[in-house]
Amino acid sequence: MVNDNENLVAKSKSYSWHFGKLPRIQAEQLLNNEYSGTFLIRESEHFPGDLTLSIRDEIKIQHYRIKYDGINKTYTIDDETFFSNLNLLVQHYESDADGLCCRLEKSLNNKHDTIVSMKIGKTVSPVASVSSEVSSTIYYNELQIGKLVGSGEFAEVYEGTYRKSRVAVKMLKEPNSATSFLHEADIMSKLKHRNLVELLGIVRKSDNIIYLVTEFMAKGSLLHYLTTRGRTVISQSDLVDFAIDACEGLAYLEKNRIVHRDIAASNILIADDNTAKISDFGLAICLETIGKENGNNITTEKIKCRTKWTAPEVLESKKYTHKSDMWSYGILLWEIFSYGRCPYPRLPADDVLINLKEGYRMEPPDGCPTEIGDIMRQAWHADSNRRPSFSQILERLKRLDASF
Repeated sequence: MVNDNENLVAKSKSYSWHFGKLPRIQAEQLLNNEYSGTFLIRESEHFPGDLTLSIRDEIKIQHYRIKYDGINKTYTIDDETFFSNLNLLVQHYESDADGLCCRLEKSLNNKHDTIVSMKIGKTVSPVASVSSEVSSTIYYNELQIGKLVGSGEFAEVYEGTYRKSRVAVKMLKEPNSATSFLHEADIMSKLKHRNLVELLGIVRKSDNIIYLVTEFMAKGSLLHYLTTRGRTVISQSDLVDFAIDACEGLAYLEKNRIVHRDIAASNILIADDNTAKISDFGLAICLETIGKENGNNITTEKIKCRTKWTAPEVLESKKYTHKSDMWSYGILLWEIFSYGRCPYPRLPADDVLINLKEGYRMEPPDGCPTEIGDIMRQAWHADSNRRPSFSQILERLKRLDASF
């Protein structure tokens, strides 16, 4: 049953200053470059049912709790002056600061043509959702989009500038695929690790025009890095470092019950300092959600996959687990230590599964360390349960790294 406060809040959301469930840190980002007196109202993070008034003054951003009295159906900030609705409260402080840091001068506009926002969760496919709601906001007019730096089947990536920082801006080629972008943003927004590309926010100009804004990875994909530099520039120690970085990121995903489902050198990006980071979470899934729905930790959702990077059980039955990611990681290791060659170079993609079922496996590339070759073979075990975990592989790689 809807209570009176919910009705009042619902009515107030028609006003541009009401931002709903906006986290404090995002409110501060939005107000940071505004003039003194610019404000917004959002739902309180610590006091359910109450609200927060966030105001930019001459020095910093101040936050005031707006208390709701359910008995008298009133709102107050100072426990002295009470208002029957939020609009009256705003009008009062627009005319007089009355104890606030400054008078309310201008409301921050929460309309899509002025501000861009992300609300993700149950509106996305149930198997895609990581959280009940995630919010991240970016001003579209603060985002400058530059040259095209990459293009895939479904999206293009541009270099951009956001608040004087270089960023990557991912745009859909097909606007009708916006749901997949929301899914990718939902997954990325809950992940934080030095070896995962960081989502900075989402630009939502309309229901179908959505941009993902991420940190900028100056040296491009690992595949491009390997093929354009080769053995004369990249040492074996560098290759081991790339393998460790990717494994670190995947061990983190494994710990957080996320299956990436698209591990390949083209989806690993290289930063200015040569750190490798996993990107492209458009196909990633949360096993926690899948387990609740199916009673297990396997998803059989049908998606388009890269045959030469994909585990046999996935090619046959679409059974995705961390162990199928481990198979793909073994292929990634082969790419790394072959300096970017395409896997199964003499096999057409359509013949790969037949050969794998007959026991065929690629030999490690020439000059590959013995330990890396052993890891590849174990990652490609026909019995997925006998493949190692990412945490186990990480320990072995770190011991190998120490020997260089």
